Amino acid sequence: MPAPDVEKMIRDNLEDLKKLYLRTLPVKVGRAVQSSVRENFRKGRFYSDQAWQTPLRTSLGFRGAAGQYGPLLSGTNHLMMNTDYEPLPGRVIIRNTEVYAATHNDGEEIGVTERMKRFFWAKHLEHKESMGPEAPETEFWKRMALKKPGSKIKIPRRHFLGPSKEVDAIVQDIVNRELQEFINTHSNGTITGKSY
Repeated sequence: MPAPDVEKMIRDNLEDLKKLYLRTLPVKVGRAVQSSVRENFRKGRFYSDQAWQTPLRTSLGFRGAAGQYGPLLSGTNHLMMNTDYEPLPGRVIIRNTEVYAATHNDGEEIGVTERMKRFFWAKHLEHKESMGPEAPETEFWKRMALKKPGSKIKIPRRHFLGPSKEVDAIVQDIVNRELQEFINTHSNGTITGKSY
């Protein structure tokens, strides 16, 4: 029986291990964490943390779909869908590319501007025309439009991205599973003393 080419076996194993580290793990971890973050949006909480604060539109009794959506959700789910990942050699970046993502994730007080007031008045008139002057939406936009420039609007913290034990567990599970699969796949060609 010819002797195995041990050097080639080591090179092949190292090349496969390199692919696992540089590409496979970052992509699999990225997909899994992205999926779990999006599921958190549907649940209205960050993993096992307290549920996110109920949206004002719900407590004010907005009609139609706007009153039905949970926190940070909408007809387009734009914020949720902009949670993505960037696989890099040996690591992955989980991010949300929406410009207002940090405001919702961390919470913030924002100052009312003249431009915002014009927007609020436009929304007030739009709802007054379509729903009537007594509709909760119409009243809400009027109250917003009457705010003084420089007054503050508090955006509550609805944490949806960041470190957590649940994310750590997802990463650890994938790494363990992929390493075990690597060992199982590559143990067939190793020298055992009985077969090659």
